[in-house]
Amino acid sequence: MKGTQALRGVLFGIRVLRVAVAEFFFPSVCLVCEEDTDGAPVCDNCLALIQPIERGFCQLCGRPVSRKRRSYICAECVRKPLALARVRAWARFTHPLDKLVYAFKYVRRSRLARFFSRRLALVVQSDGLLGSADAIVPIPLHASKRWWRGYNQSELLARELSSQTGIKMLDCIKRRRVTRTQTRLTPEQRRANVEGAFSMRRGADPLLLADRKLILLDDVITSGSTLDAAAEVLLDAGAREVYGLTVGGAWIAR
Repeated sequence: MKGTQALRGVLFGIRVLRVAVAEFFFPSVCLVCEEDTDGAPVCDNCLALIQPIERGFCQLCGRPVSRKRRSYICAECVRKPLALARVRAWARFTHPLDKLVYAFKYVRRSRLARFFSRRLALVVQSDGLLGSADAIVPIPLHASKRWWRGYNQSELLARELSSQTGIKMLDCIKRRRVTRTQTRLTPEQRRANVEGAFSMRRGADPLLLADRKLILLDDVITSGSTLDAAAEVLLDAGAREVYGLTVGGAWIAR
């Protein structure tokens, strides 16, 4: 089983790397299927495969639900609510969105920041709570991971989203220690992995957070542990409410 998963990971990485090489020599290709585009990172056919979450979602965690009532709250949030007042994800984290996020994070396809942020801006503008936010706070990377990756993808998204919505960006929290990747961890391990991992940056002005409503921005939500751990730091610092916003959603039990 582990060997099969490892092989799939290698093959997936090879496909993404092949697209990266193609984009270097032919920058007007789709990052998913490698077809020619007019300079867009994704062709119309692949864009049509992405599944935006526009209705029928939990009003707290954003998880898609079968019922279409606007005020529906899922059983997971009734059982174990998040510290976040609301979470919204632009789309389901399935093919081809998973490939695009992978390229954005690990293959330095930073131009996807504008592509994603335009979609996130529509989510913010259509949501009464998120649209009322005072600032956007990106989930930080540890300094070592940022150096290795070359940038923090959430910060790139936040800067682009700020310019498109007029909501200012605050880079006010830091990741105190390196955390394991959450991918193969249980819900309990995920919570323990990020517990105490975030803190306010030295010199951050607490008045910038006092009684403010904040959007906490990340690439993907699964259990919500990372967003929740960071939200607790912001709430402890005086924020009134914190809303989560992500590109993709692949919800699991928490």
